[in-house]
Amino acid sequence: MKKPIAILGTNEYQNPLIIRAKELGYETHVFGWKTGAIGETTADFYHDIDIMDYERLWKKCQEVRICGATTIASELAMHSMNYILRRLNIPVNSLNTEILSTNKYLMRCAMRDAGISGPRFILVDDDFCTEMIKDFTLPLIVKPIDLSSSRGVMKIESSNEMVHAIQYARSWSDEKRVIIEEFIDGDEYSGESITYNGEHHLLVVTKKQTTGAPHFVERGHLQPATLSEEMLGKIRITLFRAFDALGIKYGAIHPEFRITKNGEIRFMEIATRMGGDCIGSDLVPISTGYDYMGMVISIGCGQAPDFTQTSKPKKAEIRYILDETDLIEFERIKRDEPEILYRYSGIMEVPNKPVLKSADRAGYFITAK
Repeated sequence: MKKPIAILGTNEYQNPLIIRAKELGYETHVFGWKTGAIGETTADFYHDIDIMDYERLWKKCQEVRICGATTIASELAMHSMNYILRRLNIPVNSLNTEILSTNKYLMRCAMRDAGISGPRFILVDDDFCTEMIKDFTLPLIVKPIDLSSSRGVMKIESSNEMVHAIQYARSWSDEKRVIIEEFIDGDEYSGESITYNGEHHLLVVTKKQTTGAPHFVERGHLQPATLSEEMLGKIRITLFRAFDALGIKYGAIHPEFRITKNGEIRFMEIATRMGGDCIGSDLVPISTGYDYMGMVISIGCGQAPDFTQTSKPKKAEIRYILDETDLIEFERIKRDEPEILYRYSGIMEVPNKPVLKSADRAGYFITAK
């Protein structure tokens, strides 16, 4: 008899998790608002329930006798998942860790107190005055304390831009609170990781490409990043210290950092979930051979992850379609190198306006070689 598992979220980024759970023999019960998303049809059972309605969600989970709960690439769904796991008495990160990992200001404070190198920062609760940044050197980054996917982020080169940048960040934020931090110059990376009972594993390092200033929307990711063994060792030590500073003990982890021209690792942010935008669901399995989604499913059912390699690692890359150049490259690969085209999304019309957030992109394609 198949074991029922709760999967939170129905969109295309959750769909690979639904499919993997079914492949592993679980009966998938998928929860989320009814929007016509793909997960509503790929699930064994779809439940039209707001995942933030915890009591209604838990009642249905009890009815179907779920054995565990999981989600990927969503901070919002991560809260609901943790709630269910606590009700099931399945080991999960503490509520304090959950708070620290979803509040950029508190996260910054925890990293600073642990002696981990990162940008200088201040919190803007109410009114801003230039005296607050008198000791900072331009350029600066302004961002909401409570969002991901580059939403509300802006780089400013002049103090005259500050008021607009704060208003822009607040317009995206539920909490209406903003961080101002120094801009760290250097290449951007993330370190896709997993931990169980406080034992951390760095699976692979991702090289990130963005649109750059002012909004830094992600336009592509490459795994594995080309780094020396010495640098990988430094990254591992830095990230594991950061994980411990937040008290992370269970599940997937997506830390972001920069490496300066001097080879210094500067911590940026941590999410206690897989990297979104297909990083965790697609790129990690391709580039490492590990069943990353299988690991997350196991932890969500109270079981230790399996680190057996199930396939030969390959170079994995995702590229998001933001402009005509990206679209032309996608069509070229479809025509000339179809064997390396691993997966691609439906392609919408290329935006004819500035890309301000990840949702503005027209689609993506993934290659493996």
